[in-house]
Amino acid sequence: MIYFDNSKPLIEPQNFYKKIETSSEICIVTFSYKVIDYIKTIYELKILTYYSTANGKVAIYTFTYNNKEFLIYMSPIGSNIAGTILDEVSYITNVKKFIFFGSCGILDKKCQNKIIVPNFAYRDEGFSYHYLEAGDYINIKNYQKIEKILAENGINYIVGKTWTTDAIYRETINKINKRKEEGCLTVEMECAGLEAITRYRNIDLYIFFFAGDILANDIWERGHLGGKNEEKRQTNAFNIALILAQNI
Repeated sequence: MIYFDNSKPLIEPQNFYKKIETSSEICIVTFSYKVIDYIKTIYELKILTYYSTANGKVAIYTFTYNNKEFLIYMSPIGSNIAGTILDEVSYITNVKKFIFFGSCGILDKKCQNKIIVPNFAYRDEGFSYHYLEAGDYINIKNYQKIEKILAENGINYIVGKTWTTDAIYRETINKINKRKEEGCLTVEMECAGLEAITRYRNIDLYIFFFAGDILANDIWERGHLGGKNEEKRQTNAFNIALILAQNI
């Protein structure tokens, strides 16, 4: 039986990393190297430090926008590794506000051309259960703040439940239909885990998606997944993340 154990861990980020000084208060996180390449053409990215995995080091950058400094890094996909690295980056930099964005599968075609703001995440992954008591859904604490900023800036959006899963190839017909019955608009691989660890660490998470592939019917559709269409949506989402960063 899964249960939440809140006793002291033997290993913490400070066992591997040292803190560094930065004036940044907000970190933007992308899952796409194309976003990093895009930013390099517009802003002067400076390497602040690195986080490390067995696959190698990944840069944590700083850049300045409207006379304010922000952090940005590229995260691997999946709640386990994305949540662990968020934990490490927050420890290293002492940043407590993180903006995440990326593509998702959509279970309802009305999401296709809108920014999607999750308000609940179905916990079909394992990571969140290590940071929060067991339950089917976790509510997304800051979704109304995102909604307010998007509305004030005339950005087309929709709010609804998401389904966070560990297994992209186990998004079965029965599971999809069940999640759709419960009102889930999207499926992705990080939201529930990120919300759980940020709540545990007293960090503010701001997360939104845009449509990638389509799982609304019995036949999978690639939709905007991959290629130039997704690249445009990724860079557009980064610019929306900048709007959030200026207003949260």
